[in-house]
Amino acid sequence: MSQNIPLKKAQAQKNKGQKRERQRNKGSKDRSRRCLVTGETYAVSKLIRFVLDPEGRVIPDVAGKLPGRGGWVLADGNTLELAMKKKIFVRFGHRALAPSSGKSKDVETLEEPDKEKVDVEEKKDKAAKGRKSRVTVDDNLPHMVEQLLRQRCLDYLGLVNRTGLLVSGFEKVRATLKAGKCRALVTAEDAAEGGHRKICSGLGNVLDKLRMIDMFTREQLGQTLGLSNAVHVALLPGGMTESFLKEFSRYEGVVMR
Repeated sequence: MSQNIPLKKAQAQKNKGQKRERQRNKGSKDRSRRCLVTGETYAVSKLIRFVLDPEGRVIPDVAGKLPGRGGWVLADGNTLELAMKKKIFVRFGHRALAPSSGKSKDVETLEEPDKEKVDVEEKKDKAAKGRKSRVTVDDNLPHMVEQLLRQRCLDYLGLVNRTGLLVSGFEKVRATLKAGKCRALVTAEDAAEGGHRKICSGLGNVLDKLRMIDMFTREQLGQTLGLSNAVHVALLPGGMTESFLKEFSRYEGVVMR
């Protein structure tokens, strides 16, 4: 009887740890922020974070991990263009430099803070440092976002490959498609004409539930996956595949084709 007590205690601790992990994961999935352009609230997986670097330049933080007060914009090409046109990023930069009266580090509104609520010490500190900071926004900022998101997608695709969830080779990919085990099909955008039709011929309803992706070149896929002829690759269901697809959705939204 006494020997079962440590086992029960260990199991209870394990269950408690699993519960905390589920709560932590749930919190991360439900995390949302307000877009500075639309004013609407979205899941962070649909947004792009921007921060100021030490020189006052607005830079994309596609991983959402850079220090400092961030601002969020919907991962959409038209929204980014509107942000540039209305100088949203410049206004965000000045708000990011202003003293914060709230607990959140991120900037979720471009309205001026209530001066009565701004901490007096922060105002004194700002005046003492004479921080009349200049905020600069690169004219090619949307293009920078596109490049960073593309590379992030390729990095995740490499992780999908390393976790064993990627199938390459025409015959193997086609067999995976026929078996209905494919979550997404990635085809090089510069693949030979008719190649996509050939690998998908005769599959019928299988393609209805398939995510089709053709926004990476053969060279990009080859370098990422270590393959000499990466034309078609199948992604199997799994956590890393879903992470890749989330990143790709942002990239697809930003690239206006």
